[in-house]
Amino acid sequence: MKVLVAYFSQSGNTEKIAKGIWEEASRTNEADLKKLEDVGAEDFAGYDFIFIGSPLHSANLAAPVKEFLTNVKAGSSQKMAGFITHFAPAYPNQDMDQFTEPIQTVCEEKKIEYKGCFDCQGALTKSLHDAVQKKLNLSDEAWGDMVKQMTGSPKEEDVAKAKAFTREVLG
Repeated sequence: MKVLVAYFSQSGNTEKIAKGIWEEASRTNEADLKKLEDVGAEDFAGYDFIFIGSPLHSANLAAPVKEFLTNVKAGSSQKMAGFITHFAPAYPNQDMDQFTEPIQTVCEEKKIEYKGCFDCQGALTKSLHDAVQKKLNLSDEAWGDMVKQMTGSPKEEDVAKAKAFTREVLG
């Protein structure tokens, strides 16, 4: 099977998960790892399985990922899975559909089988800390707890979980 792991990453969180997914996919498949800006939407047609990765920006996929998805040219019998990183410790399961809706919609429109989405916490870029703390209206103590929890994320256990997800969806 030919697999593409395409991702958009600004701080390295999504890239770290992408590399883990690619490593696992490469064990038993022909797999390519590419930054989203290095992939044309028409390139999707050459792959059997596509992983698409994005950080969450204000509870949405990053704008370049959403724009990219609108131009996907599908091949026949393809499958797609998403992976996302976010600074929050966890999101309730019901919110996952909201975040991945653009991926699911493309799959439905292009007759691509949607195989799910992996998510994990990443570390928020330091330059955004003040703005996010203010937006969330968190006390210094509450924000400090959140920063402590996200520091070092994604962790090796997150990469291991991403690899397990990869094995599961690739079958």
